[in-house]
Amino acid sequence: MIEREFGMQSTRQEILNILKQERQATVEDLAVRLELTPMTIRHHLNVLQAQNLAMTTKVRHLQTVGRPRLVYGLTKAADDLFPQRYGDLANHLVSEVRETVGPDETRAIFERIAERIARGAPPPVEGQTFEERLEQVSQFMGKLGFLFTWKATPDGYIFANVNCPYRRVSQDHAEVCAIDTALLNRLLGVEPQHMTRLRDGSDTCTCLLKPPAG
Repeated sequence: MIEREFGMQSTRQEILNILKQERQATVEDLAVRLELTPMTIRHHLNVLQAQNLAMTTKVRHLQTVGRPRLVYGLTKAADDLFPQRYGDLANHLVSEVRETVGPDETRAIFERIAERIARGAPPPVEGQTFEERLEQVSQFMGKLGFLFTWKATPDGYIFANVNCPYRRVSQDHAEVCAIDTALLNRLLGVEPQHMTRLRDGSDTCTCLLKPPAG
């Protein structure tokens, strides 16, 4: 059963690769390329459509009389299945910036980036409690790729993040961590006191947040 499922997955990956290379193909085109029956190809294409990875369009040839034929192509969601080396590019960019302007100015740049990101956050609501604002900020940062949870303690609020969208870059460039620090400062009006960090090998990035007095 495992071998059969692996083979099916492999076939669908081959279909995706062909559609990526050719931009579009018919069932018959794919059947010839993969030496499979049209029925088998249709089954795999149906699965890919259900996963929002493939789509169909109707094409009519000027020289051909009759019903238009269906051609298959990839959806935008399928692009994520192919290698993306954004992490490597970001590492090179940060290295170049650091060597050009130095570590202090690099950190300042990331703090300004945080300010820019913060402009897209929902504003505080009048009469909102700190916990309500904390939840609002947590949801906003979740849309950025962070995955925060929080809990109240006698010393303040522990804000814990188990997923950092910049983790690969931050492992080589600590300056990148200025983004979430500056974001929390800007959106909550408090200075985060970091306790653990993902880039140091911890399972979470955690910080202590003490609500402003009054």
